Amino acid sequence: MKTKIYFTFLIALLSIGANAQCHLVRADSQFPDTLSFSFSGGSFASFGCPAIDPTYWMSGSGMSITITFVTPQSFPKFNVWGMNSDDIASVTVNGTSYSLDSTSAWYDTKVVCGLSPGPHGVAFVGGNLQGANSPTDGNYSYQDVQLLTTGVSTITITGIAGAGWGFYGVYVNCPQHIFEGINEPRVTLHSLQIFPNPTESETTIQFNSMVKNASLEILNVFGQKVKTINHISGSEIKIQRDDLLAGIYFIQLLQNNQTISTGKLFFVD
Repeated sequence: MKTKIYFTFLIALLSIGANAQCHLVRADSQFPDTLSFSFSGGSFASFGCPAIDPTYWMSGSGMSITITFVTPQSFPKFNVWGMNSDDIASVTVNGTSYSLDSTSAWYDTKVVCGLSPGPHGVAFVGGNLQGANSPTDGNYSYQDVQLLTTGVSTITITGIAGAGWGFYGVYVNCPQHIFEGINEPRVTLHSLQIFPNPTESETTIQFNSMVKNASLEILNVFGQKVKTINHISGSEIKIQRDDLLAGIYFIQLLQNNQTISTGKLFFVD
């Protein structure tokens, strides 16, 4: 229980720190030197939540928002409101479909504005963004979704189904808060497959081709190395959790002192 409380606190702390440094551009505002919004099919509405009123409200399919940045962004975030399990949206980045999962995006702890049971407001389902609460339960909360990618010139969020949900705004100039201390790969030669992931204890990391005398580093969210495995040769390696706390960890595969692949590992209790 203490581990779960610690991890929840840690994620909340990281989220607060990131929001403090990001710059929010509301959907009903104009900052032509920073970005522009293009809306299709929906309309602005208020729902008694002053912190995010008004939101751009969409329902059903085909309605969308496109954000075009003057300067390409790294790790941009956007804010959605009131998504239930029947509300589904897809995301496109730079004109290409962007599948949402635990390796490509993450969402901050939801903020409740009214009655909203359950710990989550949104979830990543089948590569899309979807509400976690049933329509019967309702979801009167808002939540930030962060894309874990760089060089983002445009984001399009398109409604696929649902009775209605809102888009409040987008954050720019966001820090690499969960990547601090992790080197960007200079050479990427190998991709990683991690299974099971999440895991409670042991997991297998499989490489798409053979490595020789490589090393693997596991870092926590602060960029601190918590485990290093040297002299790796072959196409896979098994990782033991040992005494690592539940949470998100980042993996770096190195060869000849160069990062050749990265990944994310989730330990749960």
